[in-house]
Amino acid sequence: MTHYPHQDLRLPHIHSFSISKQKASSRHDRFFRLPTTIAQNDPVLRPLYNVISLVLDDHPYPSTREKFHRRTYEIQQNVRDLNLSPVKQKFLHRLITETSVTLVDLWQGSHVVTLDHGHLYNTWSQSSSAHPRFSSHYRDVPLQQYGINFRDHQLLFGKTSLRGSTWFQMEAHGFDPNDIFDDPDLIINHGQDFLKYRVHQMNVGPFGFSPHTEMKNPIIRPYEPLHTKRKRKHKRFLTD
Repeated sequence: MTHYPHQDLRLPHIHSFSISKQKASSRHDRFFRLPTTIAQNDPVLRPLYNVISLVLDDHPYPSTREKFHRRTYEIQQNVRDLNLSPVKQKFLHRLITETSVTLVDLWQGSHVVTLDHGHLYNTWSQSSSAHPRFSSHYRDVPLQQYGINFRDHQLLFGKTSLRGSTWFQMEAHGFDPNDIFDDPDLIINHGQDFLKYRVHQMNVGPFGFSPHTEMKNPIIRPYEPLHTKRKRKHKRFLTD
């Protein structure tokens, strides 16, 4: 049985957000700062540019507090531009409130495990918006995985084990072979995302990259139901 690095872990000290202090490697810097003009005009580099250009417009994971705050603001604007339905907006608000995941981690595709004994999985999988998915994640866990669409993007989720925690990550483009007939571009879009993942060894979210993958430094979050938070907030208000 595969052992995942975050199984049996206790909840780490949680800050309001998690920032990887390790700077991006020079290999990543070269891809993000590649002189595109030279690449487009050079007859040798031009064929490679068609591949490398797939990663040029994406945002690296913020490495400082200042960059994290700036990226959060940018993502807020991007989410507004999606013009999501009130139902989807309410879903995301509750997800963020109950798991304390940041906008950066959610929309840049971080792999998140929430210590909820599978409660969110059980709830989300019953939603009419959830449809069956399969993926390479947690292959030895005999449970159906699901996806919930947010325009062209998709929240993929499952459980770490039969009695484990809910995990989720927002994907730039969800992929289900059953949908190929309706939208053949899914193969191209998901293939591009996979290429980006192979190049950077980072998850590919709708609005950028994340070094927090399933097998490497996943985000571990506590779970606190919305009604519990409201009671605690009300109690604090009465005692102030």
